[in-house]
Amino acid sequence: MKQIIPLLIAVLLQVNVFGQQFSLKGKIVNTHKVPIEFVYANLFKNDSLLVRQALSDTTGYFFMQVEKGNYRLILEQLGTKFTSRELSLDQNIDLGLIEVNETTALQGVTISGTKRVIERKLDRLVFNVENSVMASGGTALDALKATPTVSVQNDHISISGKGEVLVMIDDRLQRIPQQELADFLKSIPSGNIKSIEVITAPPAKYDAEGNNGLINIKLKSAKANSWNVGIGTTYTQKTYAGGNLQTMFNYNHGPLSLQASLNKGTQKLLTTSTSQIFYTDELWSQEIRNQSKSQTQGLSFGLDYKFSDKWTSGIRYLSSLTDKESTNHPFTSRFDRTTKTINAYVVSDVWANNKPEMNSLNWYHSFALDSLGKNITMDFDYFNYRKKDERFFQGNELDQQKQVIENKFFSSSNNNMNKIENYSGKIDFSLPGHWANISFGAKLSYTNTHNDLVVYNRQTGIPVLDLDQSNIFNYKEHNEALYFSGNKKINAQWETQIGLRMEATQTEGYSGNLDQSHKNNYLKLFPTAYITYVPNDQNSYSLNYSRRIRRPDFDYLNPFVVKTSPYYYAEGNPFLKPSFINNIEFSYIRKQNWVSNIYFSQVTDFGQELSIVDAATNRTKSTPLNYANTYQIGFSTYYNFKKWSWWNSITGFNINYQNVKSKVSLIQSIDGANGYFYTNNDFTLNSSKSVFLGLNYSLQLPGRYQIFHLSSLNMLDASMKFLFLQKNLALTITGEDLLNAQKPLMTYKSNGVENNVKTYRDTRGFRIALSYKFGNISLKSKNRNPGNEEERNRAN
Repeated sequence: MKQIIPLLIAVLLQVNVFGQQFSLKGKIVNTHKVPIEFVYANLFKNDSLLVRQALSDTTGYFFMQVEKGNYRLILEQLGTKFTSRELSLDQNIDLGLIEVNETTALQGVTISGTKRVIERKLDRLVFNVENSVMASGGTALDALKATPTVSVQNDHISISGKGEVLVMIDDRLQRIPQQELADFLKSIPSGNIKSIEVITAPPAKYDAEGNNGLINIKLKSAKANSWNVGIGTTYTQKTYAGGNLQTMFNYNHGPLSLQASLNKGTQKLLTTSTSQIFYTDELWSQEIRNQSKSQTQGLSFGLDYKFSDKWTSGIRYLSSLTDKESTNHPFTSRFDRTTKTINAYVVSDVWANNKPEMNSLNWYHSFALDSLGKNITMDFDYFNYRKKDERFFQGNELDQQKQVIENKFFSSSNNNMNKIENYSGKIDFSLPGHWANISFGAKLSYTNTHNDLVVYNRQTGIPVLDLDQSNIFNYKEHNEALYFSGNKKINAQWETQIGLRMEATQTEGYSGNLDQSHKNNYLKLFPTAYITYVPNDQNSYSLNYSRRIRRPDFDYLNPFVVKTSPYYYAEGNPFLKPSFINNIEFSYIRKQNWVSNIYFSQVTDFGQELSIVDAATNRTKSTPLNYANTYQIGFSTYYNFKKWSWWNSITGFNINYQNVKSKVSLIQSIDGANGYFYTNNDFTLNSSKSVFLGLNYSLQLPGRYQIFHLSSLNMLDASMKFLFLQKNLALTITGEDLLNAQKPLMTYKSNGVENNVKTYRDTRGFRIALSYKFGNISLKSKNRNPGNEEERNRAN
């Protein structure tokens, strides 16, 4: 890799000198004057020979140099031609603002274009949620389930074959635990989402945090000079009934733009699991039926104001509140492995309640330095997360006849308050130029977490404060970052981009119970590099490299111990280190429809939460560990079939090989392969485009994932969507997990003891969603302003 970076820099520094040349430049915007990125400006000779090609950047700006002559300029994005015009180049030409629309008439040429369900850009895949039938009427988590290359299993979000990723909302990272993240996403209606970006190799501008990339959820904003309101309700039937209500409001007129949404829902679920632990002498078999009820509400608000042509400012606020209560009754049977007879039972009753609450506030400013796209943006963010946990359990050990064994009663309760506060500020400079597009910036971030755990022993029936388990834990984290990125279109075929991000981190954790502090201080570099070769309009090749970091979840660092039975407890690890990831990916795109990737990923100090079994005491400890160095190599491909206007299909598969080299005696080194297949289909069933059908199917093949062996897993969803009242009223009926086959069996070994667990999370069901929108798209004023620049969708 040390040899690759200088080579890419050398390629970047190339300058074309072919005689007398003139410059051609312009800025591509839509009808709301919002810049459009990744539009190809193709310059043809004799209407057929492509002589130059440039790609618009995040400010809509493109630039090229070409010899004197007569040409035809065609603007095109992912096969959609926006406009065409003839040019005579005998001097430098600045075309200024070039406005395009879905149906554009310019220079006497009318070309129609529509936004696709899926778009492929330089460093990401974009899924346009509003054009997907399957994502209609659900939540952000449902929209992720319908996103190509993304897998959502048991509320855990990953890129197929690459493991868990982190999620951003409008470019802002949500660093909360995976389960709370799922609850948060359930509070965002899919109707409020514009698109979902799957970024496998994030550029240097983004935080280096994230195992294998990022998922960025872009929320909607109002079109220029309009207002609209959307109201909706959803009924969901699984084992139990549930539903939600939602409303959205958008306003954009003159210099002011407003956006607000409110969502409130409830859902009751019945989840089941069976697990087995194969000790030397005994087999422990446990069954759990868990009933849970969740009430969620989410609120979002956005305000943008254009003070002048040069200055736009705005605020964004997101909040989510969940109240989740659950009861379960674990029942464990202890079998003699030789005689197959029952030795004893362990029974218990568990009640739990948790209330995570999240608030996120962003204040941004954007300053335009000139008309060519040079700008400065500043962001100030505040993030607040609070979760109150309460848990009570009691139980007994029973003999072979299910009679209570004396002095084996156990009972405990605990309360924990978890608080996270984050303050951050960043500044970004975007300087597109004739020779290259340059961007750089800086970010400061401070995070303070506080856990206050209080545990009571209730074995006597009277709560007694347990000072050995009660604990106060504080954790502070400072991050400072600088980054630089340069992009150059070398010629019509070659484009390259390099970036370097430097992040310094200082952490300090303190346990009040242990009176113990642990500090860490490190500075790391995170390079990124991309090179793309487009020999013609049918083929495209690209190679990219990125280095990433995965910092430990905040709750993993708390060393407190939480018992849930005499045989099971959880413990944090204040010595947990970050993991570092090197990713290399080669991509081939055929006709913008067929995308194939070969990827390699290497992880140092891989860490996750593991269940460690002690065969001597029959106890299981759940704790996070940096237990291995890993690597994987894989191949993925998908094909977007759209030959007919009434059928859009995205079908693909992923296969990879993983190697886990263990660094601890508790876990064995292991390797193996796995595969994943999916097909997402949207059908338009009538000529008026008011009846739609969606069919999604995916298959997880049996195979190895990290240290776990997974059984096969099938997922089939179907959806019908009907539009009424001039397409303002939408009715969507969706059937989820129709095969009732999301019941994976996971097996692994811990301390040489085999374990397995099979879980079903109440995924089968159906939902009926009804939504209605109304508004006005003809707001006028004396001094009509075309609207905001939508700077929150600024340079990526």
